[in-house]
Amino acid sequence: MLFTSKYRMRTFKVLLPFVFILSCPVINAQDWVDLGTIKTRYSPNNSTELSNTTRNLLTLSANVKLPIVLNEDDILILGLDHQYNSISLNYNNGSNGSLNELPFSSSMLQIGLSHDWNKKSKTIFMAMGRLNTDYFEIDASHFQLAGLVLSTTKKTADFHWKYGVYYNAEFFGPMIVPLFGFNWKINEKWRLKTIIPIKLELSYQPKTWFRSGLFFEGINASYRVYNYSTIKNDYLDKADNNLSLFTEFHLGMNIWFRLEGGASILRKYRIYENDQILTLKLGPVNIGDNRPDTRPLFNNGFFIESKIIYRLPLDKN
Repeated sequence: MLFTSKYRMRTFKVLLPFVFILSCPVINAQDWVDLGTIKTRYSPNNSTELSNTTRNLLTLSANVKLPIVLNEDDILILGLDHQYNSISLNYNNGSNGSLNELPFSSSMLQIGLSHDWNKKSKTIFMAMGRLNTDYFEIDASHFQLAGLVLSTTKKTADFHWKYGVYYNAEFFGPMIVPLFGFNWKINEKWRLKTIIPIKLELSYQPKTWFRSGLFFEGINASYRVYNYSTIKNDYLDKADNNLSLFTEFHLGMNIWFRLEGGASILRKYRIYENDQILTLKLGPVNIGDNRPDTRPLFNNGFFIESKIIYRLPLDKN
């Protein structure tokens, strides 16, 4: 055991850009905006380096966004997000026991501005403050500051380019992620959206009340966690890439239900000491990484996810 811890609103007359990446934002140039979500994800019985133990990963999260129209060109965006994670250890030695080995959380405040430069181009500027911690002996070192600049340029009514950059002061060192992608409405039923290197969605919507498709999400984040063996804080480096199939149903009153299932790819949850950092993480590339080759807490595995969404349709006019 490594660780244990004590613990239709009014439709707007403009198309609302919207942000939500990693634990960070991304613009959705589409016919709706998701103003609130509640999510549960569970990945059970992931193998470890020990033959008689497995680990489960549970994630519970909720977020809410409030876009406020300031004028014809500017929208103020406020957001709150909280995520609780738990890694639990299963003993497969006949006792069938389980232990909540490592709980950790992230609480985030977002404030941003979306500005329309002209009829074809817009940019969103976003600042984020995070408390990424296991809530044991919290101090200033458990906080992170992040920023995002993401632009959208409309090539045609059905194809929008996206480009920008994301920065976060991670516990393993500064992380800068150049962003590039597009939103392509292929036809009335098919749409392809991507923000490389973090997100891709191919969706099929044959009915107004039903969507399904293929989804990829890549997440890198870090959390302060307390080491009871050394009586000091370390940090958890979370690299989580997931490929899945999803289905969404409209339940009425702007409420949608999403069910998703898939598998992780190159997933690594590793714990390091605070002074074991890298010089820079540029996208997926680690620069100046002299950290020891630490074993991941568990290996790749399958997951299932459910989500309740409050989705606001947008007035295209």
